[in-house]
Amino acid sequence: MIGGIVAILIAIWFYRSAEGRGLPAVQWAFAGLVAYYVPNFIWSLVVAKPLMAEFHARSAVMMAGLIGHSSVLVGAVVAIAVRHYFLLRAPTNG
Repeated sequence: MIGGIVAILIAIWFYRSAEGRGLPAVQWAFAGLVAYYVPNFIWSLVVAKPLMAEFHARSAVMMAGLIGHSSVLVGAVVAIAVRHYFLLRAPTNG
């Protein structure tokens, strides 16, 4: 649920940023979602799931919960980087 809320906020952020610069807002909102979900998904499968299994085996439930939500942070950081390095540096239509 947290990941979905963050994804919606990122899409809105990208949309408004693109709209303010005269760029195609819907395409940039979609790019923001892709920039969030792809690293989120990869991190979740490659890093978070194996670590969560290990922490559950040790009964470290709190740490497993933090690791489980770490993919949200990774996706958000990548989306922020994409906005900074690509959207804000794209040539404007105005």
